[in-house]
Amino acid sequence: MKKVTLFILSWIIVFPLFSQVSENNTGKITKIVSPTAQPAPISLKRNISKVSSQNGENETLPFEERLKPFYHGVASGDPLSDRVIIWTRVTPDETTGTETTDIPVKWYLTSDVELQNVVAEGEFTTNADRDFTVKIDVVGLQPNTTYYYYFSALEANSLIGRTKTAPNETNAEHLKFAVVSCQNYEAGYFNAFGRIADRNDLDAVVHLGDYIYEYGKGTYGANLIERSHQPETEILTVADYRTRYSLYRLDHNLRRAHQQHPFITIWDDHEFANDSYKDGAQNHTDSTEGSWADRKAISKQVYDEWMPIRTQNTGIYRVINYGNLMDLIMIDTRIEGRDEQINDVTNPLMYAPNRTLLGQTQKEWFLDKLGNSTAKWKVIGNQVIFSEFNVGWAAAALTPPQTPEQVESTFTDIWDGYPIERDNIIDFMSDNSIDNVVWLTGDFHSTFAFDVAKRPSIFGFYQATPTYNPATGEGAVAVEFATPSIASANFDENVGAATSAALEFQINKPLPAPLEGINPNPHMKFVDLDRHGYFILDIKESALQADWFFVDKVLEPSEREEFGEGWLTTDGRNHLTKADAQTAPKTIQATAAPNEVPEYVNEVTGIFSPKNEFT
Repeated sequence: MKKVTLFILSWIIVFPLFSQVSENNTGKITKIVSPTAQPAPISLKRNISKVSSQNGENETLPFEERLKPFYHGVASGDPLSDRVIIWTRVTPDETTGTETTDIPVKWYLTSDVELQNVVAEGEFTTNADRDFTVKIDVVGLQPNTTYYYYFSALEANSLIGRTKTAPNETNAEHLKFAVVSCQNYEAGYFNAFGRIADRNDLDAVVHLGDYIYEYGKGTYGANLIERSHQPETEILTVADYRTRYSLYRLDHNLRRAHQQHPFITIWDDHEFANDSYKDGAQNHTDSTEGSWADRKAISKQVYDEWMPIRTQNTGIYRVINYGNLMDLIMIDTRIEGRDEQINDVTNPLMYAPNRTLLGQTQKEWFLDKLGNSTAKWKVIGNQVIFSEFNVGWAAAALTPPQTPEQVESTFTDIWDGYPIERDNIIDFMSDNSIDNVVWLTGDFHSTFAFDVAKRPSIFGFYQATPTYNPATGEGAVAVEFATPSIASANFDENVGAATSAALEFQINKPLPAPLEGINPNPHMKFVDLDRHGYFILDIKESALQADWFFVDKVLEPSEREEFGEGWLTTDGRNHLTKADAQTAPKTIQATAAPNEVPEYVNEVTGIFSPKNEFT
């Protein structure tokens, strides 16, 4: 999401017909009540661990001494039906004498949390060339199966991790995913990850990008002096990016979420620099920060080192298959092929036939995977809003006055800035009768649920006759769910609660005179601009539902969350309806990995602790 202040900073509330506005005896607006403002129930979980600092080169980072040398915990990712990536990092220091030497690391994967039934094991040598990270692609596994794993090095064991393989064509009946994005360390605590870690029925966590932020200390969305970026400068070098990932992965709740669930990740812009594209970024200057090609290569290298992602030579876009129930198609809308943003919707170049966000190679790959998928649900892991996001109508409420085109030009980093390619994709879905397509979106630090339609409103770029019926869903070809941020600043934190609430209230409702009562975003079924959290994607043969959960705060640790709303689509419908309630948990839930580190036992007597000693 753009660092620059959004257009609504200068918003003045001029629509007096809001049904949820209260007035004092002078008739002036004094309060706008958000329809989503509800008290959060208390949910008592575990206490947040206190951390201490380690001496040496990383003395500014918060290490938890009991985890030494596996301070960053464990992680897993990219599950397939017969394999999964497992990950850890060994942190050397002067006391171990391993800062510049190779470190052998043993790994074990078992079918039980007590670590008695070993199904795979091996040894991996890590060193400074890969920042002492360890990444193993464990193969030969059973589908739809929970496994436990851990690592051993320098006479110590890591935490135990829990992971799960994907189902095959015969055993995919019910899937659940947590969908997340946008976690600025300086903006707040990652409380939502703690609630995700507490869940025991997830197949995986889908992370849609902005896993780290590149800015220096206190320069963007910094709210907490106790959570300052390291290094303190903007990150540019290999060492800079490695230190920033190290800091984020030391967060207690993020570490717990990685420990308990496999992640399926894609990058967005802040893993590189704000508003990045193939050949540059808004927050990069070659003359003072070096070449963009070098910075992009560094960012990719460190991402591959620190994330539990399967390394491939063809880019980060890929398909994760969950049997005949779902294909998860992860696309790169940021680095692979994106043309530079054009921040002017009146510029004819924005509508050039060959203008692209995906790049030609990835676009051909994407349409092939989408068109040939035999899965019931085609779910697309996408970074930026795909649906039309119509805001030109707000020009009448700005001071000084602006044109609708000026306001629309504020939001051209999303798919609105690449309208012809979006039309091509919508036409492809429509012409080939591809149903049950679901777009997952991050980046925007807000909650949205859309019907995806080519012309949902006259307020779009084209000022064309709508081809969509919001009541029946006729004209919709897919649906889209956008996840709020984990901690990065939302609208209310950027522009104030009253302004944000006013925009949230009006953005998908009929406009007052003189705008003839037309809804600018009738395809936008649910919106929340203020709250942090995530959504659970629940998938069955007959229906797919997104349930949003919001934490009560991010400026201090909290274990509270509340259910917001659920929106669902049924098989073949391509249209959203509001759910009566959140989806039920899975009947079978896996045992959580323990918080305690298993005791290290010398190899002479065996590497594992006695059964149940650490459960």
